[in-house]
Amino acid sequence: MALNQQILKDTRLDRRLLEEGYVVVPFLSQAEVHALADYYYASHPRQLDGMYATAHVPDISLRIRMNDFIRKTFARPIEEYFTNCNPLGGSFIAKGKGQGGTLAPHQDWNIVDEDEYRSFNIWVPLVNLTNDNGPIMIIPRSHAWLKNYRSANIHSAFSKVNDAIWKMLQPLFMKAGEALIYDHRLVHASGVNNSGEIRLAAVYGIIPKGARMFYYHKADDHTVEVFESNPEFFLYGNIFEGPKGLKSVGKIKYSFHDVKEQELHRLREADVIQPKPVSAFKKILRAFIAR
Repeated sequence: MALNQQILKDTRLDRRLLEEGYVVVPFLSQAEVHALADYYYASHPRQLDGMYATAHVPDISLRIRMNDFIRKTFARPIEEYFTNCNPLGGSFIAKGKGQGGTLAPHQDWNIVDEDEYRSFNIWVPLVNLTNDNGPIMIIPRSHAWLKNYRSANIHSAFSKVNDAIWKMLQPLFMKAGEALIYDHRLVHASGVNNSGEIRLAAVYGIIPKGARMFYYHKADDHTVEVFESNPEFFLYGNIFEGPKGLKSVGKIKYSFHDVKEQELHRLREADVIQPKPVSAFKKILRAFIAR
C-alpha cells in the first residue's frame, strides 16, 4: 500500500519513520547552516517577540526569495536521504522571546489523502537546541493515534487536553544542521524561548510521488469539504483564509472529535490504534477524486 511506501533510502531509517513517526539525522553542513542564517538576517532584525514564519508574511516576493534559498540549500541532502518524493516548499521559522513564541501541542494539517499517503516536514534548527531556547518537543508514535482532519478552521482534537499533552512531550536537543523528519500527524510543540536570542529554524514540506495535494475545510458541524491544492497555493495565498481559488472535489461526513483525558491516556498506553474502516461514501469520493 502507498501508506507503507518507502520514503527514505536507508531502510532502517525508513522503518523508524513509519513506526515512530519521526527520525533525526545529520542534514546540513555548518557552512550551509551559516549561509541560511545569514540569508535570513540580511532581511530580518535580530530581535523578535513571539513567533514568526516567512511563509506567512504578506510580502509575496519575500516569501519567494526565502523559499528559493531554502530549496536550493536543501536540494543536496534531500537527494541524499529521500526516494520517490516531491519537495514542496520552505520557510524560516523564528522563535523570539516571550509567551507569544510558545507553540501549543498540535498536529500539522492534512495535505494529502491520509488513507492513501503520508506527508512530512523536514525541520532543521540553525542553532543548537537547549532547555533555554524552547526546543521542539514530540510524542513518539502519536502519528498513529487518530484518523482526523486538520486545517485552518478545524480545531485541534487535543485542544482540551493540552496540559496532559505537555507532560508527555519529549524535548529533542538537536544540533544546528540536524534534521527532524516527521510525519505531519505527529503531535509536537515547543515552549518559551528564554535564551535572549532568536531560535531560528528552516522547515520544508515533502510528499511521496503520486500523492495529490488537498485542502480540507470544515463546511459545517458534520462535514469536511475537500479541495484540490498545490504548492503554489501555500506559496502565494493566505492559507488561513480558507480554500480561496481552489476547486472543490467533494464532501465527507465527519464527526469532529475532542479527545478527553482518559482517552488520551489510553492512546498513549496503546501507542497505536487500529484505523477505522473507510466508509462506502469515502470510497466513492476517492474514486471521484481519482478521475
